[in-house]
Amino acid sequence: MAVGMRKKTGITSIKAGSPVLPDEPAALEEKRRAIIARAVEAADEVLEALLEEARTGNVQAAKVLLQVAGLLHGGGPVATARVNLSEIQISPEELAELEKSLREWERR
Repeated sequence: MAVGMRKKTGITSIKAGSPVLPDEPAALEEKRRAIIARAVEAADEVLEALLEEARTGNVQAAKVLLQVAGLLHGGGPVATARVNLSEIQISPEELAELEKSLREWERR
């Protein structure tokens, strides 16, 4: 176990102020990838634990599940749109026409 870490009820926790991460970008990227790999491996177990907690009335667990699923948004109705900008192709002529239209619109 790394310096500054302790085992607590099956979950490894990090004490505040503990120097457990290396400073170099390559080492940090390697650590990030290792964390992602472990998170992916544990995803099914984590999901099951959250579901069980939500079923027993844990409101926070239910909120997390709904947020991750994209079913819970704060502050009322939300409209979502996805735009893949890399798929928009415009010719120089079309761009010039759009710019002209925008200038005309701004003059109104």
